[in-house]
Amino acid sequence: MANYGSSITFNSIDLNVLSISPVKTQKNRKVVLGKSLSQVSIIGLNDTQWELNVSGIVIGSNLTDLATKRAQIEALDDITPHAFVDGIHNGTYVLIPGSLHFTDSGERGNISYSYSFNLVEE
Repeated sequence: MANYGSSITFNSIDLNVLSISPVKTQKNRKVVLGKSLSQVSIIGLNDTQWELNVSGIVIGSNLTDLATKRAQIEALDDITPHAFVDGIHNGTYVLIPGSLHFTDSGERGNISYSYSFNLVEE
């Protein structure tokens, strides 16, 4: 991943990122309703925002470490703005509710989990 920083973090949690797919869109107003995030378009607003699809892998030195690292990522699904730093799209982002997915498969043998989630810039 060219031009990205050597360390990618979300809410100060180090992520092992395999890919980031950025899309720049018209800025929307964000409204939290319960555990949902609504984005409202504002006619005439000339600002833009980044939307990022992040894919990565969680690796642990043992089962406890692996479970702890997975739980840290799961805790980010809280509809709260957090700092995201990758060297290119640095800013404050919200993890879009319902977008966090882990791949739990037997072939990974409790060694790692792959994950993906979508972020939207505040």
